[in-house]
Order: sequence, then C-alpha cells, then structure tokens
Amino acid sequence: MARVKLAKNAGFCMGVRRAMDMTLEAAMRKEGPIYTYGPLIHNPQVLELLGDKGVRALNEENWERDFKKLGGKDSITVIIRAHGITPEERQRIKDLGVRILNATCPHVGKVQGIIKRHAQQGYTTLIWGERDHAEVIGLLGYTRGKGVVVDSLEELEFLPRYEKVCLVAQTTQDRNRFEEFARGIQKKYPEAKIFNTICESTYRRQQEVIALAQKVDAMVVVGGKESGNTRRLAKISEETGIPTFHIETEKDLNLKTLSSYPVIGITAGASTPTWLIAHVAERIKAVGSTKGRGPFGAQIARLLAISYLLLALGAGSLAYTSILLQGLSPKMSLVLISFFYVFSIHVLNRLMDKASEKYNQPGRMEFYERYGSWMILAAILSAGATLTLAWREGIYPFLLLLAIFGLGLVYNLSIFPFARDRKFRYRRMRDIPGSKTIFVALAWGTVTSILPPLAQENRLLPATAVALLFTGTMVFVRSTVYDFKDIQGDLIVGKETLPIVLGRRNTEILVAILLICLTGVLALASLFGWASSLSSYLLLSLGYMVGYYWLYRQKFLGGGFFFEGVVEGSFIFAGTIAFIWNFS
Repeated sequence: MARVKLAKNAGFCMGVRRAMDMTLEAAMRKEGPIYTYGPLIHNPQVLELLGDKGVRALNEENWERDFKKLGGKDSITVIIRAHGITPEERQRIKDLGVRILNATCPHVGKVQGIIKRHAQQGYTTLIWGERDHAEVIGLLGYTRGKGVVVDSLEELEFLPRYEKVCLVAQTTQDRNRFEEFARGIQKKYPEAKIFNTICESTYRRQQEVIALAQKVDAMVVVGGKESGNTRRLAKISEETGIPTFHIETEKDLNLKTLSSYPVIGITAGASTPTWLIAHVAERIKAVGSTKGRGPFGAQIARLLAISYLLLALGAGSLAYTSILLQGLSPKMSLVLISFFYVFSIHVLNRLMDKASEKYNQPGRMEFYERYGSWMILAAILSAGATLTLAWREGIYPFLLLLAIFGLGLVYNLSIFPFARDRKFRYRRMRDIPGSKTIFVALAWGTVTSILPPLAQENRLLPATAVALLFTGTMVFVRSTVYDFKDIQGDLIVGKETLPIVLGRRNTEILVAILLICLTGVLALASLFGWASSLSSYLLLSLGYMVGYYWLYRQKFLGGGFFFEGVVEGSFIFAGTIAFIWNFS
C-alpha cells in the first residue's frame, strides 16, 4: 500500500463551493429549467454531474438565440458562473426576464468593484492574467474600454505611458510572478495604484505544494485540464524537481509508474470536488509499492472503520457508559445489544443507500462492492444476535428494540401514501429535512440509555434522562460533523441534512447550545444526585468532542478513515473514562 500525503487545502475554494451549493440547492427545488451562463466552473466531471441534475450550460456565443426558442421564461433560472461576467452580459440576461442567481465568487466581485471604481476616475486598468480566461474577460467589462491584459514580464517595456494606472490580478494567478511584475509597474508608473487581488486560498494552495514536495517522492495534481489554477499548481510542483502528474480522474493514473514511489503527495485545483480527490487517493493507496507499504496496524484500523466495526465498538462503549451513569450493573449482554444493533443497522442502511457513498466515502463503496454479500450475512447474523439478547432480557427490551429496528430498516424505503404524488416531496423518512441526524441520535439514545433500565429495573430511572441527554448529544454532534464533511455529496444526491436546511452557522449554534446544556446537566447531576458521580468525569468527553470539531474546522483531520477513527473515538474515550471510574 502506497503512503499518501494529502494537501490540507486541496479541493474546492470558497467561491467554487458557494457556486456549487447555490446551483445544487436550486436543482433540488425543481422550480423550472436551470442554466449556467457558460461553464459554472472549470471541471468536466462536475459539469457532467450538473448535467445529470438537469443543469445545462448556455453557449456564450449563441445563448440569446437559444433563449428565443424557450417558452415560460419567468420559470427559467440563469446562474452566473463563479468567474463572473461583464456588466453588459448581465444586463442582457436581465432584460430577458429570467431569474438570475449570481454565483460570482465574492473575491472576484471585489476585484470587479476595484476596477469599476477606478475606471470611473479615469484610470487605465492593467489585469495580470490569462487573456482568454472567463474571469479576465468578465473583469475587462468593468474597465470602460480602458483595460489591458498582461501575462508576462516581457510585456512591461511595451506598455505606453499611461497617465493613471491601476493594477489588479486574476484571482488564481501565481503571487510571486505578480509581485515581480508589480515591482516593474511601480518603477515605470510611480503613481500607479497596485492591488494584490490574488485569492489567499490560491496563495496558500501554491505554498502548500512547495512544502509538500519536500516530503513526498511524487506529486499528483487533480483537476480539469482547462483549469488555470490547477495547471499552475502542476507547474509549481514540477519546478520543485519532483515527478508531477496532472490528472482529471483516477482513471488517468499510471499505476505502474506510481508503484515505484513510496510516498505520493496529492493536491487539487480550486474547482476539484472532494469526492474526486477521495477517489484518486483510494486508488493510489491500493498501489503496491515495494519501497513502502502501509503499517499492518494502519490496515487493521482502516478495516475497522470501513466495516463499521469501530462504530459498533463505540456504541458498545457508549452503552457501558450510560449503564454506569444510571447506577446500573455493567451487564455485558446490554453492551453487546448496542454493539450488534449499530453494526447491523448501519451496514444494512448503507447497502440500501449507495448513492451518497460514491461521493462521501468512495473507499467504503468499493469495499462493499467487493464484500457486500459477506457484509449482508454479517449484518443479518448481528441483527439476530441483538434481538436474541434483547429477548433474554425481557419482553419490554425486546419489543423496544424490535420497534427501533423496524424504524431503522424502513428509513430508506418509500412508505408514505402520497409518494406517487409529485407535489408531495417526502417519499421516505430519509427525505424529511434533517431527519437523519435526529433519528440516529434518538435510536442510539434509546438502545444505549432507555433499554438498559427497562432490562434491569423494568422501569425508567431519574438518571435515565441524564444518560439519554448525554448519549443523544454525543451522537448528534458526531452525526452533525459528518453532515458538514459530506455536504457536497449530500447536495448532489438530494439529501437535506441539517447544515443544508439550517445553514452551517445555525447548525453550529444549535450544537453549541446542546453542548452548553449538557455541560450544565453533567456538572449538576452528580451534585444533586440526578446520576452517579461519573457524570462530572464525563465532562472530559465533551472536551474531546470540542477538540475533534476544532481539528476538523482547521482541516487537520481530512475526510478519510483517520477522520472516522478520531470522531468515533469520542465514544470509546467516554467508555474508557467510565471503565476507569468503575474500577477506581
């Protein structure tokens, strides 16, 4: 197995992500035909995906002719691409009476504003960039006819003696080359106004490639061949002296050549989606390199994560913690009920919901395509084991578990009576906005916190409420972090998770409120006897959750199975605290 080092800033930049989110959300609403003015971004795989969602790119030369053939223009939505367009083009689109969604990158919009303001003051605008790039063409439209595009240092000496000069840059240019050109402009035009408008994300991405090149034996750059910023990343990588391969998809990989490199770096352009990078990373990891294979322990850890065994172990740990929190005897059968339930229900639901895995976790999709039959057998046996154990605990635990199992299995099935009515959006429970995160938290909380007191005491205890809040919040936060990570794939397949419905900021506020409430309850539970003294020690597990969320926001966790190991580790961490408390 080849070792892979993934650049922290690889993939969609803010502007591209914003444009994609706006487009996919518009496609989900299904309120009429959707067109983008020219390609939304420079990535053929993404454009093909958008085409499958019914989003078409207008021919920039003949778009007015095409529109004349369309009826019902008031229902048509035209999305302005991330690169932006000229004011004249926008006005012509507006005059057609269609709805406009402006997906222009905010950084590009800022450059447009700088040019417009200085053009009104009589400045000649010099644009450092590619003449035929969509962004540059759009920027020229704001210069009032006094714009000049330059893309080499040699052009400096041929520039006329302009009276008033304003210099800006295409947002995805190489900062070092721009600064070198800017110094020449400063000498030739001492009064020139110079604006370094290269996006900070672009600069970080370029610097990261240089740093990463010192740690790897070869570099793979993922992105469209027409993407200027991706081509620049490949060029910067080549200039460091290491073998560099610019590819669009995993199908372009030369596995035979890559097998000779023990450590391979991966970076990607600003228009490359996360799921495409993940596909490339998974394919490279499968390359057998004679110089460097993945440690056996890492392979075992990956297997535990990919098969949901790690998640099931976390569920068992959470059940153990909940039992002790309620002052009950730590009975192994109750721990195993949670273990087998979570394993079986997650495997079965994953097999019924393959669409999102293609984008969110391609490694798991390939694993289940290869070992799907064995995983189904393991899930069925686990379901039988958990129901048998629940039956032995009593009729109430059995019926409760059976009901939860039933809800879990029908989650992905079309069950609503109005499913055939196109006006009725919700055909399955999973179609209800935000349902996944809420249902998963309730199901886990029921199995780990409500079932144990029913089995041992035939009733619920005052401490059950504390335990349910603890386990439910732990699982809710875990699911929400996954929702943040998988937002691209969820938008593509039409899942309306909480971050999509509420927005990232509002979802984070909701999580913060839950964590604050749980902190207060755990702190007071031991003091007032609401639960065992374990409650105060479990505050450490909340710190763990806050920690892994911070690491995720800072892009230290990535999005692969290491991410899963750290996140699922929060349950095992809580179980470890409970184990130490029980024997201390």
